[in-house]
Amino acid sequence: MKDPMDRRSFLGGIAAGAAAVTASQEALGQHRTATGPSNFRATPPAGFTPMTIPGRVVRVNKAGSLRPGGLFPRPEAARAMVHRAVQELSGQPDMAQAWRAFVHPSDRVAIKVNGLGLRNMSSNKETVEAIVEGVIAAGVPAAQVSIYEQWDGFLSCTRLNARGLPAGVRLLTHGGTRLSAETRVASGRTWYATALLEATAVIGVPLVKDHSLCGFTGAMKNMTHGSIKNPEAFHRHLCSPQIAELFAHDAIRSRSRLHVMDAFKALYHGGPRDNPSHRVPFEAVMVSTDPVALDRIGAEIVDQLRTAHHMTTLAQRGLPPRYLESAQTLGLGISDRARIDLRVTTMT
Repeated sequence: MKDPMDRRSFLGGIAAGAAAVTASQEALGQHRTATGPSNFRATPPAGFTPMTIPGRVVRVNKAGSLRPGGLFPRPEAARAMVHRAVQELSGQPDMAQAWRAFVHPSDRVAIKVNGLGLRNMSSNKETVEAIVEGVIAAGVPAAQVSIYEQWDGFLSCTRLNARGLPAGVRLLTHGGTRLSAETRVASGRTWYATALLEATAVIGVPLVKDHSLCGFTGAMKNMTHGSIKNPEAFHRHLCSPQIAELFAHDAIRSRSRLHVMDAFKALYHGGPRDNPSHRVPFEAVMVSTDPVALDRIGAEIVDQLRTAHHMTTLAQRGLPPRYLESAQTLGLGISDRARIDLRVTTMT
């Protein structure tokens, strides 16, 4: 098996010539496979329409939410912040009703975590455990909930283990082997993880991180490059329009319900791997059904931190998150900052 540390290796001699967005739009739906079924689309349970709110992002802040040392959140703080954010987004008065706006008891729910930044800059188990609690409170049986990453090493960096989860919840990795048949987007061929395709709904748990190839890595790239066999093939030209194309494929787009951005810490330079000298406490949770808007806000935070530390912005550095404009063109969400409704709540 390929070394997990090479999963997103930054290959030299990156090939030129990314496909145009218009070509991508023509290819989206053409799920050509070498073997196996060609239908990657998932549908919500009959009679259920998941809540979607384009352009809205809810951010919940709580000072003192990190444990001493500033690496991991206090479990009770993470739980309160996650559920408060989901309630604010849904407009529902309690935890169960809030989560029921996004998942149905008949759903098979996959939670996509991110362990690329290793132990100190990964989706925190405290955040993920709160998400699992909310999904089960919505009526989804534990046996219909899974948590996945690409490699065992990355999953272990989240500190998740079966002992901290309700019995029946599965921890899965695909390791570049447990995959769909071949399919295509305009930029090239790929294979999606069966851990994703076996679900009817997916919840992403991204981070706030700088990325040395595309400027920012958040909700969209967590889902795309962490759910396919060959992420290294989709890094050309600031990963645009590749991230947008991969997300727009039915494998992800038809399952995407919610993104819970774990912003207890932020990495403003040297990512996507952890860079302790440029990692700071941020003590926030952000949620949205719109991954494009959420990433725009995340990239804005990175720029604010870069400016505060006397560094150039992502655009000035030559790494604007260009994939966000591609994603808006493909109808995946709102990239235009003036159209994004950011709602901030501070907990005491």
